[in-house]
Amino acid sequence: MRQTFHKNERLRSKVVLEELVNRGNSVKKHPFVLVWKKLDEKQKSPIRIAFSVSKKRFPLAVDRNEMKRRITEVYRVNKAGWYDELSGNYALLLIYTSNKKMKTVDLESKLMSIFKRFIVDADENP
Repeated sequence: MRQTFHKNERLRSKVVLEELVNRGNSVKKHPFVLVWKKLDEKQKSPIRIAFSVSKKRFPLAVDRNEMKRRITEVYRVNKAGWYDELSGNYALLLIYTSNKKMKTVDLESKLMSIFKRFIVDADENP
């Protein structure tokens, strides 16, 4: 699988995002909160994801965008392994909750651990 992050892998639907926030399951592992919901409809990739960094914690847009870029890059590089372990389609919202910038290496280890927990929870709650 190529390490790309296409537009069809992004979660853009307001309806799905609203439903995700209101009725989604969540996994927490500092500095991330992962809200997820299994989708019934067919889609090109098993995961559609949106990233969020709080304006309250990072008032400058430059800092928020930098953190989103780092998180997206770590996700893009590691997603192939996660796709293989999932059965079904999911909508995800990944929220960064820390108020400090993290290095990419640290973000990668934290993201790996939260996705392991998500995969276990997704298998338990179909």
